[in-house]
Amino acid sequence: MQPLTLRDLQRGATVPGDSGAPHDVMPPWMDRDRFDRGREFIQRHLPGVFLSQYMALLVGFSVAPLLDVLLFTGKSSTVEQSMRRYVSTGRRLLLWHDGDVWDVNSKAHASVMKVRNMHSKVAQAITKDRKGCESRGKQGDKTGEQVHAMGNGHTDCKKNGMKADSDKVFISQYDMALTQAGFVGFVLYPEKFGICCTIAELEDYIFFWRGIGYLLGIEDRYNMCSGNYAETCRIIDQIGDEVVKPAFLNPPQGFDLATTSFVEGMQLHTKNRQLTKGTMFSFAHDLLDFPLPEVSMAEWCKLIILKWLVWLVERVPGMSTFLTRNLSVLVKRENPD
Repeated sequence: MQPLTLRDLQRGATVPGDSGAPHDVMPPWMDRDRFDRGREFIQRHLPGVFLSQYMALLVGFSVAPLLDVLLFTGKSSTVEQSMRRYVSTGRRLLLWHDGDVWDVNSKAHASVMKVRNMHSKVAQAITKDRKGCESRGKQGDKTGEQVHAMGNGHTDCKKNGMKADSDKVFISQYDMALTQAGFVGFVLYPEKFGICCTIAELEDYIFFWRGIGYLLGIEDRYNMCSGNYAETCRIIDQIGDEVVKPAFLNPPQGFDLATTSFVEGMQLHTKNRQLTKGTMFSFAHDLLDFPLPEVSMAEWCKLIILKWLVWLVERVPGMSTFLTRNLSVLVKRENPD
C-alpha cells in the first residue's frame, strides 16, 4: 500500500511519527542498486540538490506544525544558533549521501538513528509540555493569548495555533511526510536548479528518500516516495497548492525570526553576500509562481545573477565538480567562533 494523494498522507496526522520498524533489517522492497543510484545522483548534482533543500527549508518555515517543533527546541532563534543547527544538518545529509546507511556499524547509519531518536525525544517533550499547558489552562493560570515563557523562544500553545490537546500527536507520520517532501519536492523540477537529468534518474533519487524515510520511521503507507515520478509529483503538487503556498502567503508567528536567523546564519558561514534575505525570498516567490516581492534594485540584480549561475552550473564543463568539492569542504568546515 502506498500513498497516492495528499489525503492519504493526512490520515497519518493521528499516528506517531516513528513506525517502530527495525533499523537493522532492510525492508522487503529495498533494491540496493537503485538506492545507490539515488546516492550517486546526489553526488553528481550536489550544488543543485543542496540549493533545492535550502529553499525547501526556507519555504517550509511557513508550515506551522514544522516551525513549531523547530521553535520548541530553541535552536533556531539567533543567527549563531541557526548557523550551527543547519550546518550540522548539511553535514548529516552529506554523510547519508556518501556513506552506507544500511550498514549498522557505519557512521552514516548511526547518524540516521541519532536523528530518529531525536525526533522521538522531541515529540515526547512537546507532548509533555502540552499536557502541562492544558492543565494550566484548566486551572486558569494562563489565558490563550498570554505568552508562556519556556526559555527557548516557544510561545503558548493557543498563541501558536496549537490546541492544548493531550490526545494530539506531535511529529506525526503526516509531519514526517511533509518533511520528506521538503527534501524531495523541488528537485523533481530540476530545471529550476540547473540540474540536467532524466526521469529515470529522478526516480532513483525518489527511491533513495524512500529508503531514508523508512529508516527515520515513516510507515510505507505514509511514505510519499513509494511511487514513480508521476505519482510523486502529483503528491508534491498537492502539498504545494494546498499546504505550502497558503502557508507561505500567511505565515505563522515566529516565521520572520526563523527565516532571518536561517538566511543570515548561512550567509555568515558561507561568507556569501549573495545569500541575502531579499534575494532568497525573491527566489522562493519565483519557485512558487508568485509575483516577486518588492525589493531594491540591488536585490533584484542579485536574484538574476543567482538564477544565471544556477543555469550555468552543469552546462560549463568542470563547474559542477568544482562547486561540489568546495561545497563539501564548506559544509564540513568547523563553525566559526
